Order: sequence, then structure tokens, then C-alpha cells
Amino acid sequence: MRFEATLTETIAEEAKNHLLAQILRGEQQEDLCFALWHPSTGETRTTGIVTELVLPLEGERNLHGNVSFESDYLARVVQMACQTKSGVAFMHSHPSAGWQAMSDVDIVAERDRIAPPARASGLPLLGLTVGTDGVWSARYWSWNGRKFARTACDKVRVVGSGIHLSIHPEHASATRSTRQRRTLDTWGPECQAALASLRIGIVGLGSVGAIIAETLGRIGATDILLVDADRVEEINLDRLLHTTTRDIGSFKVDVAAKHLRRSASAASFHVDSRRAWIQERDAYAAALDCDVLFCAVDRPLPKDLLNNIAYVHNIPVIFGGIRVATKSSGRFGDATWSILRVGPDSRCLRCDGQYTSSDVVMERDGSLDNPSYINHNMAISGNQNVFPFASNLASLMVLEMLRAILREPWWQSAPTKLHYTFMANKLTPHINTCAPQCSIIQRMGKGDNWSYSFLEDPVHRRDSSFIDTVYSRIRKLIGK
Repeated sequence: MRFEATLTETIAEEAKNHLLAQILRGEQQEDLCFALWHPSTGETRTTGIVTELVLPLEGERNLHGNVSFESDYLARVVQMACQTKSGVAFMHSHPSAGWQAMSDVDIVAERDRIAPPARASGLPLLGLTVGTDGVWSARYWSWNGRKFARTACDKVRVVGSGIHLSIHPEHASATRSTRQRRTLDTWGPECQAALASLRIGIVGLGSVGAIIAETLGRIGATDILLVDADRVEEINLDRLLHTTTRDIGSFKVDVAAKHLRRSASAASFHVDSRRAWIQERDAYAAALDCDVLFCAVDRPLPKDLLNNIAYVHNIPVIFGGIRVATKSSGRFGDATWSILRVGPDSRCLRCDGQYTSSDVVMERDGSLDNPSYINHNMAISGNQNVFPFASNLASLMVLEMLRAILREPWWQSAPTKLHYTFMANKLTPHINTCAPQCSIIQRMGKGDNWSYSFLEDPVHRRDSSFIDTVYSRIRKLIGK
């Protein structure tokens, strides 16, 4: 099990403004505060989501070069944690840059003074330190039956207008591959190391998802999750990357994974292909292990699930969709496509009108598979696609992820949505926020304290070789 921590950009900035105030004024003065956190438990990773700062009241902490806190302050925070079903987080600053090691004084404070009362919340103590350059380090203090044991986090993610990573030194240096020379020349080893540290999930391996996967492999991603339960059909061959008639009947994730292993430029590369829908419990748990998710599906239910993951678990999701209009004469009308990066400080998919709650219910009760419904509902039809449209959308989606990772503090406000119109040849940026009553935003950072209603048990019959044998015989019969 891996351990990490994450904060929204808003909380991280508020914390830094408090913790680094004296240091930025030129004083060698550390500072501290407490916070609350919720766990987000995936298949192989537990992430602590910092949800609320609890700044000290007057007289609750003492500044004397080092910094100390009064017992009343800790008692107040533990009480809040118990009342809100949260864990206790302790934050402090160091007057140096980079990932911070712990001094003996730090260890005694967290292990002996804070961890025992924090245990009343039922969760480990999460400790975080920020350096003068804004780099966070983090660790957990868990009771093992005899003592409090420290486990260092692999990385800390700050999510908002960008995706800012603080990486443990043991994981920060990606092995350089000669196949990445041009990539490294473009954005440098530091950004490449950040990219290499990400676990990236792609939900939907159709025309758009397959191109996203190939692009990520080429630029040096090292750990990719693929989620899709569909098989390749003949109708897919004009727009599904790498597929030929020999792939008909194969799972799309298997075809994509096979080619990724050949084309990935990283010296060490891992791809995890899941023959599943994202709403199946095992695929959902695997998605919670990711740092970024790509949504390349049309259905309302996976959109809703991924929309919730973005806010509940603080995992940015990059969504893309294409709409093609064809005239009654059969001639091409127009095409549009949009990308959105949803998560903290961005408008959610539902508020953007990408689906409605009633769409999700209709998918659950089977209405969306009813031909009479599809024929009369223009919101579901019109999802035709061709390879050049898919290529452009996939490229924009990967560029949006890169823009978030490469983002510098001096960049102007980032658009939350890009909308492209083919006939007008116009790419329009939008900066939008959610409606004040948005229930998705109200679930921000809840993690394991909020559960998705429509999760399903895995469909294990997909692992059967019987269907594969049938498809193989069909290919032989039709001479393909």
C-alpha cells in the first residue's frame, strides 16, 4: 500500500500564507497550524485529503525561533476531528527549500505529543511540512499495537489551476531514456520527473482514448491504467488506433496495452488494463489510485462517477466530447468538440450541461438502450466520430494535462473549458464556475466518507476464453 497526501490549491495557499509569513519577511521563524483530513482509499494507495485548516487562536501557539502549541489548541482540533469524522493533520514550516527531512524535535512533537490524542479520531496523524519554495512533504503516524510508526508519503499533490507535485527524493529521479531526448529538451528534467511520477487513468479506449494512451506513452508516462469493457468491432476500424481486422473480437484495452508496451519511451513502463466498466468496484478502486484521469466516454453514468471522483477524491479529470451534425440529405453539417478539466476551482461536468441526473437514472433503468428513446433523444444521438476529429480532441486533452503540470505561478488565469467549432475553425476558452447550489462541490474532499450509489460488482465472465474462441472462429470463417 502506497501513501500520499493532497490539498486543493486554495487550502495550500492559505496554509503557506500562515506558515511562511515570518520567513518571507526575512525572519528565521517557523510556524505551525492544524488541519482536518479525510482518507481516500484506492486499490493500492491511501491518500489523505486535507479538507479544512484550523488556524491558531490568540495564545494557542508560541513563536520562539522554533514554534510550540498549547494543549488547548490540540484538544480543540481533536474534538473537531471526532465531530466531523476526520483525521488530525499537523502542519509546520521549515526555513529551507525542497522536501523536508524531520529533526529530532519534529519527531518528538508529532510522535509523542500529537499522535496519541489524534488517535481518538480513529485515523492516523498526518504530518505535513512546507519549505520556503512551497514544496510539501508528508508522513503518517500509525499505531502498530506497540508504538507509533512513521510512514513517509511518496508525494503530495496540490490541485487547482494546475497540478503541482512534491515528490519524495527517493522517487523524484526518473531514469532518463535516450528516446526522450527531444521531450526533455522541450520542458526539462524537472517537469519530466513530475510526469513520470504520475499514475494516469484513461476511461474509455475508443477512438479518443486510444490516441490519448499512445500520446502519453510517447511523452514518457510510466504508469497508465486503461479501463474499458468493450471489444473491437469491424465498425471501429476506421477510427481506432492500431486495430486491424485481426483485432476484431479482442478487448480494446488489450490492444491498446499491447501497443503501449512497444511504443512507450520511458525506461521503466507499466500498463494496467482492466476489462471493466468504471462503475465496477474493482475498476473504481483502481481509478482512486490515479493522480489524473481522462474521461473518453459518452455515457452519463461514467461521466457522473468521474465527475464525483474529481471533487470527492481531489483527482482531476479531463473530459472530452465530440458532436457531429449531419444534414437530412446525408451531407456533413458541422462538428464541435469540447474539453474540460474538472476538479477544485473548475466547473463540474453536470453544471456544464454535459449530463443530467435524470440521464444517469435512465441509464441505470435501461432507457438509454431502448431504440425508441434513442431515436427521439438528440442528446444521446449525434455521437458519430471520425479519426481526424478524435485525433484533435485527444491532443487537446493531453495538452490540458501538460498545461496543468507545466503551469507557472505567473501564468494568467487558466480557462476551465475549451470549445472548438470545425466550420468556423474557432477555439474558444471559457472560465466558468459551478452553480452556488451544486451538490457535487459540497462533497469536496469527503473521500471515503462519501460513497457512490451506483457501483456494481465486477463482471468476471469477461475473463472467460469461450467468447474469445467464438470470435477467433468467426474471423477464420470470414477470412480475416
